[in-house]
Amino acid sequence: MKKQSAFVTIFILLCLFSISLPGATLPKDITDSVLAIDAKTGQILFEKNSDEVRPLASITKLISAMVLLDLRVDWNASTKIISIDCDRFSRQLIAGDVLKLNDLWNIALIGSVNSAMKALVRKSGVSEKQFVELMNKKAKDLNLNSMVFVEPSGLSSKNIGNAKDTAKLLKEALKFEKILKTLLVDKYYVQPLNKETPKQIYNTNWLMTNWIPSDFPKGSIVGKTGYLKNSGYNLSVRLTDDKNHQIIVIVLGAKSFTSRFSKARELANRIFNNYPRPNTGG
Repeated sequence: MKKQSAFVTIFILLCLFSISLPGATLPKDITDSVLAIDAKTGQILFEKNSDEVRPLASITKLISAMVLLDLRVDWNASTKIISIDCDRFSRQLIAGDVLKLNDLWNIALIGSVNSAMKALVRKSGVSEKQFVELMNKKAKDLNLNSMVFVEPSGLSSKNIGNAKDTAKLLKEALKFEKILKTLLVDKYYVQPLNKETPKQIYNTNWLMTNWIPSDFPKGSIVGKTGYLKNSGYNLSVRLTDDKNHQIIVIVLGAKSFTSRFSKARELANRIFNNYPRPNTGG
């Protein structure tokens, strides 16, 4: 154990001082927050600006999903999308669409559709104000001390938190089987109850869809994205290598849509390539 601990310490120091390690290199961007932790132990493997509080954007939907599960929503019920649910970012749904709540759940988390989450909150049995209070209570209960929420979809830049708490949030959210199974879906087909044409929703996590190629095993990539003008491009993702090493990588404030994915991939590869090998003896 001492040998493994010493290796991890050396690895962290090498990363922090940007000394070259085997494998891919991390793109340089001094404005973002980046964190990698061991998903099982919580040990920090890499960090940069990880205590800096930033807008979370649609990563907010993770805590909203947990609150919805606490409220025991009837997923077989249905509702009509109304104008107050919609915003300019929610093009996948339009006012008048009638959908089951379970379909809205999938659309909200897989496609990160704001109107779907707003409709779910509207049908949750509590007011939006009460729902936000439950979100903040949930954050407090989970000791996510940097996190504050003012609405459930992630549209407000006042939904904030740092990278360390974002990693904790993902870890806690994935303990819910319904959240985990949903975020592992790469694309989802939904048939509005009052329309003839189905809708196809793609996962916003391009590492999962392989639109950003990687060598991570199929079914080993799960996470949530987010974007606002004031937040930059965010990613919270759990990755697993072929030896079942599991890490959580957080990128908050990346400058481009694709750089959050490539940065997470390259950092994960560096970590996986340098994990301690088991001591098999002489």
